[in-house]
Amino acid sequence: MIRDKIIVLGSLAFDYIMSFEENFVNAVSIDHEKEEYQSTVTANSRVQRFGGTAGNIAYNLGLLNTSTVLLLGSVGNDFNTLGYRDHITKFPNIDLNVDVQADLFTAACYIVNDKKSNQMIIFHGGALDENKNIDLRLKIKDPEQYAYAINSTQSVDAMKKFADQLSDLKIPMIFDPGQVTPLFSKSDLLDILEKSEILIGNSFEINQVLNKTDLDEQNILKLANTIIKTKGSKGSELIYKADSGELKRVEIPIAIPEKNVDATGAGDAYRAGFLTGLILDMKLLDACRLGSILGSFVVETSGAQTQTYDIASVKKRFHKTYEYIPPELEKV
Repeated sequence: MIRDKIIVLGSLAFDYIMSFEENFVNAVSIDHEKEEYQSTVTANSRVQRFGGTAGNIAYNLGLLNTSTVLLLGSVGNDFNTLGYRDHITKFPNIDLNVDVQADLFTAACYIVNDKKSNQMIIFHGGALDENKNIDLRLKIKDPEQYAYAINSTQSVDAMKKFADQLSDLKIPMIFDPGQVTPLFSKSDLLDILEKSEILIGNSFEINQVLNKTDLDEQNILKLANTIIKTKGSKGSELIYKADSGELKRVEIPIAIPEKNVDATGAGDAYRAGFLTGLILDMKLLDACRLGSILGSFVVETSGAQTQTYDIASVKKRFHKTYEYIPPELEKV
């Protein structure tokens, strides 16, 4: 049976982005001795965006429409009333299977930017905290059809359980610990890495994994087969072990966007591009390059799920950036 489906695990959240026309330092009073804090911030604008790691990855996979995507998670009633369900299910290739928690809100991230681009961030997990109660073995009836699952940022408990369940289902896993990387214990990381095909994260997150496990990259690759390190505007790096056993590193430059507006969600688009490359049976390097291409479209708009593109525009930018188009992408 052909494995041509993807499972996307992680957060589904609303992002509330606000602007403050002053500097935070002028609006905060802190007395460290008395442990007293006072701050009053009046935002002059507020925008609601659809977000979350899983939602962002799935949105980009929906735009490409090259594979069937199972999007799983736990949400509140506001997921429906505030339009997220309609927004993500407009893509025919996305199979949304969420548990709705009637007494909880969907996860939310409140971000206030001051005039110097400093950020004040408050995150409320809400229904996301219930992800740990999802059993993939009950949700997935055809595990042999799934080429990969990406286990991306959410609670440590949920990520540990999903790793075990995916291993039981024999579905290859990409481990994407993200900002919760520091919360994993050494034993947890070693166990999950042993169940993973690929480890992906930014430079800080990969270094955290190395430090916590007391392993270098050579030894990490005895557990997972591949490491992908994203570096923002500096591109990304593919690290793998050659057949000879030698450690190989390939630097992948970014694709230049037409304009730089907002980098939020670019890393999630990279993951969607990489997953698509794997589904199309591309070489790892080409899959990473496809990730860079998708990330470049995201930074051209404000928000992680506001960009639009299609296969034709992806091919065009791929050729412009790398001066060729992989045959697997060409035939789509």
